[in-house]
Amino acid sequence: MDDDVYMDLPGGDNFSDVTELFKDAAEDMHPGGLIMARDFTLHDAMAAFEIGEPRFDSGMALMDESRAVFNPLAPLLPEEVCWIIDRSFACEMEWHSGYTLSQTIFSFLYVHSLREIDPDLIPGDEIQNSMRPLELITVVLRASVFGLLKCCDLSWRELNKGNVYDAEDWQSEKCDVPLSEALPVNYIVSRLEEACIWLRNSPKAPSTWRNALLQRLILRKTLLDLLSAQLAKEYRQFQSIIDTARRLIQQIRQSPPPEPGQASPAPRAFDPQFARVLVSFIPLHVIQLPEQDKVWNTLLGLLNSLEQLSIMAEISNLSTWKIVGHVQLWSPKADQRLPYVRSACQSALFEDGLVLNKYTQKHVVDCFFMETLEVSYESFVDMLGRRWRGSTSLPLAHLERSITEIVLGYMKALWYNPARRRRYCMKSLFDWHDLYALLADIHSHLTPVTGLDFVSRLRAAVLMYRLSVIREVVFSGFQLSLYSAEERVFAYWYAVQVLEWQLSCLDQIMSEMSDSAALAELRFQSIFLTALQAISSAIFSVSLSKIGSSWQRMRLNFLRRYKWAFIDEYEDIDLAPVGHPNFLKFTTCCSAIPHDHDHSPSRQIELAGRLLAQLVTTPAGWAGPWSEYRKQFVRRLLEVCQSLQELPASMLEVDSWDVSKLKWDPEVHPWFPFIGNIAVVST
Repeated sequence: MDDDVYMDLPGGDNFSDVTELFKDAAEDMHPGGLIMARDFTLHDAMAAFEIGEPRFDSGMALMDESRAVFNPLAPLLPEEVCWIIDRSFACEMEWHSGYTLSQTIFSFLYVHSLREIDPDLIPGDEIQNSMRPLELITVVLRASVFGLLKCCDLSWRELNKGNVYDAEDWQSEKCDVPLSEALPVNYIVSRLEEACIWLRNSPKAPSTWRNALLQRLILRKTLLDLLSAQLAKEYRQFQSIIDTARRLIQQIRQSPPPEPGQASPAPRAFDPQFARVLVSFIPLHVIQLPEQDKVWNTLLGLLNSLEQLSIMAEISNLSTWKIVGHVQLWSPKADQRLPYVRSACQSALFEDGLVLNKYTQKHVVDCFFMETLEVSYESFVDMLGRRWRGSTSLPLAHLERSITEIVLGYMKALWYNPARRRRYCMKSLFDWHDLYALLADIHSHLTPVTGLDFVSRLRAAVLMYRLSVIREVVFSGFQLSLYSAEERVFAYWYAVQVLEWQLSCLDQIMSEMSDSAALAELRFQSIFLTALQAISSAIFSVSLSKIGSSWQRMRLNFLRRYKWAFIDEYEDIDLAPVGHPNFLKFTTCCSAIPHDHDHSPSRQIELAGRLLAQLVTTPAGWAGPWSEYRKQFVRRLLEVCQSLQELPASMLEVDSWDVSKLKWDPEVHPWFPFIGNIAVVST
């Protein structure tokens, strides 16, 4: 490089070559050897790496030495105490959203100062300011902090059950900071009640902001009652508790405290860099707590979700649970998919060997038969016994266990995070096929029957479930934005095939069924799936121009994306799996459909629109109280259909049609593209 070219190197340009120095130092070391500094472990070395997770990525940030020293006994105005309590709710909701305790709760410095603000340890001869009585800290704020820690402890106990994933959905690391685990809830409640009594009766208590402080303490006590009731599964108490909490939040929002000034000690109660002085397993970056309105919205979302759970807990139909879980998964609202709520729903569904907190696991089998086939399991077993001609006994125990495990796993996974749900679905497909093969073996040992064959219908029901899982795997790829443009083409084609098989199963199951909630639900599903098939077919046919790679390259991508269909375990079962992807059929269809003069993308969209409009007025089926909730999802899909009406009328027009008009946005719709502008659904 020319000498006149100026190089501005990081740290300057006055460097010395130290290679030989390191060679001399390592002369006596063996290959692969390590020299560890004292008290420097492999864990410390790993913590030096940036891990790429935005919630944790710390970068190179130094401690802010300019912050004023926090004094937990610095006198506070009542409105400053209100502001501090409100921001402690912000810390709590951010922890529920997935950040660590270090970044949220433990950045609230009063959490670490409970001993310093203990009124029994403070000399009674201190001079006090009548506008800022010390009891606002030692009685009111201290009780609120205890309540906050206990709420976190109760939430931690639910989250630690294993229903949601530590370090993926939530963060369990306590950094050796206690969450009042040893203190019973009644003790914390008594501290909150004492603080309320002081506010109401003490001559030192400020008249202004008194009600505001009371509202915040009562809200904390109400949340303690709710979280305690949830752990005890006392769902019937939820409604009155939640109504109280909503009313208190409404009152608090009407008179928010003013933002404290720079001279106020209140902001010093929160140090976002405090995580750096705690014992932590991961590098953490500083987070910005959300605005208070968003905090209250998140808390209301938590309350709404628990209210919904209390209603679900009284419903014994597992099909209703499935519908609610699906719609929440397909159109998630951030404030109602918190890890705590998802764990609580799984606990209510199945825990300690009980289904819905009162039934044995056989309830899963009973629901599967009655809600899908409209026949009791007992009558099915009786029929099997009369027709069985096998040399061994009926494998009923195997059948019951398989149905129970697979259906329960399928139901609980509805409250996993979307990525985890997708992985679970892919792994469960072999189990569904194994159950289908078991029924095929049972059927081969039965005497033939004329007319209605319940075993054949049961096989169709199991296959229908398996195909629905495949459909969820395919469509979840759109929701998670996993597919490239070329992969979308195959995914929509494959969805059309899967939906065709699933509709065939539905027709077989519905044959000779009487009018009932089960039949109404199956009809709803049949119409809904037909609409999905029509939309998928239309999008596939207009997206063919997105294929730019060779068939060989696309096949390699296909094998990688759909590797779940080619695992070795399928070779252990004689019966070939139904519904697996076939790349050769895809290539054949891609070559044939441009010459199909009868295929019209716009007519497919028109058909889907008519079917979806019909669903808005159909009976609720098993949706029950959530019928309108499901219809909201249908209406949203209908909006997407209406935006797609300008698709080409025939395949002759596809080549000249601008496919770039199609826009995919999971926040508008999780599976399908749209044309034009459609507002994102508010979360």
